[in-house]
Amino acid sequence: MRALAIVLAALIVQGCRVIEPDLVCTAQYVYAVTVEVQDSLTGGPPGSTPTGTLADGGYRETMESYGGQFLQGGGERPGTYDVEVRADGYRPWRVEGVEAGHDGCHVENNQFLAQMVPLSTP
Repeated sequence: MRALAIVLAALIVQGCRVIEPDLVCTAQYVYAVTVEVQDSLTGGPPGSTPTGTLADGGYRETMESYGGQFLQGGGERPGTYDVEVRADGYRPWRVEGVEAGHDGCHVENNQFLAQMVPLSTP
């Protein structure tokens, strides 16, 4: 009985390596969603600072901004996300049902290009 307990404890400690013995995980922190935000007319950064939100059922998150043109969210959190990006002077940009799985170590990253359409565009 004691040997069985030791074997079970070892299997639990090994975690994903029981299923995938060659899997090597890194310390990298991966986001489920990354969005590059551009002005649809110029291809450059939008004229105002973009903000983004992720929603997965009752879960809601404000995306982190970096470089003034990039948003990221869902850090190491698998799920099915609805993504919305807003910037003053632009129509909202949305994508729904973004699936972010997990590879045994990290969440899978989904990358998007949000081409923001100015409100003055017909």
